[in-house]
Amino acid sequence: MARRPRSLVLLLAVVLVGVAGGVGARLLREGQHPERLPVRVVVTSSAAEISVAGEREGGCVEAAVLGECLPVVRVMHEPDEPLRALTLSGVVSPGISLLYWGCREGAGVPVCTPAPQPADAVVCVTTSSEHDLQASAACMELSGATRTPAPAARTEVVQFVPVTRDGRPAPGYQVTEVGRQQPDECFPAYSATAPDIVSCLPFVLGAHACWIEPDRTKVLCGRPGNNQLIRYDMRQPVASADPPAEERRGPLLIELRDGTKCTRRWGGPTPSWPGPLTAWYYCSGRGIIVQVADEPLISRRDPYWTVRLVDPREVGGDPVLQPYEVAFVHYAGRP
Repeated sequence: MARRPRSLVLLLAVVLVGVAGGVGARLLREGQHPERLPVRVVVTSSAAEISVAGEREGGCVEAAVLGECLPVVRVMHEPDEPLRALTLSGVVSPGISLLYWGCREGAGVPVCTPAPQPADAVVCVTTSSEHDLQASAACMELSGATRTPAPAARTEVVQFVPVTRDGRPAPGYQVTEVGRQQPDECFPAYSATAPDIVSCLPFVLGAHACWIEPDRTKVLCGRPGNNQLIRYDMRQPVASADPPAEERRGPLLIELRDGTKCTRRWGGPTPSWPGPLTAWYYCSGRGIIVQVADEPLISRRDPYWTVRLVDPREVGGDPVLQPYEVAFVHYAGRP
């Protein structure tokens, strides 16, 4: 399709909101609901029109990369839920999807769960089109993705939901078919908060969280912060799987307040330490999250939960348990 100037794209987006049956007025009333949070959104694209269901603010934010000042739209949304106020409209090339910056899931992600924002922060949205590489650079700058994000006021629980209500891949997720490898067995995922989410063996697949597809002969496996899903064919239909009880549930991903990401230990040799320590999560560049016998893995005291890390080089000695505060814990869920 013909490329449109960014200013036209943005104007169309705001006008579409304004004429869509009084959406702006409706959102203004919803904004008074105590459970909703305001999110400041900017959009920019040379490849498609992006509609935003929200209210135009008076000012704009300068995008130096583009040489433009982008209008800001205020959107009210439910806490801990993905943004649903933006859509691609008009004629859209096949395979093009929305990408978000300034979200809990990371930068350039297809699904965005906003965190509480400072007064001047924005969520920036463009598309996955090759024509929007400059727009992506602008979004990275405007959202602060190139800087260390300001910590949230407390530990936040995030649901990773890469599927729709009917079990299909959610919009914006890319699926890779894997025909050479098949899981040997699957069982209820340790991180599941909803039914029919499984972990699968062998360990080499790295299939920590997989969503059973409707025909139960395939699973979609993914991880937070990545829009790539792996589809595996099963040797036989997968049985129903109930989520573990809350006290037995473990996060799919733990993010420390310094930005370190910690993933579940999945196979391989177990470090050997004296005393009742169990290694659970590997934290890149930091160490290993451990659990002391008869104590919880995560201390859930407000405002920040804490975990204890051990330096893996202390194997065989008397390990020192270093506490770290947690910014986010991610679980595997469904809509």
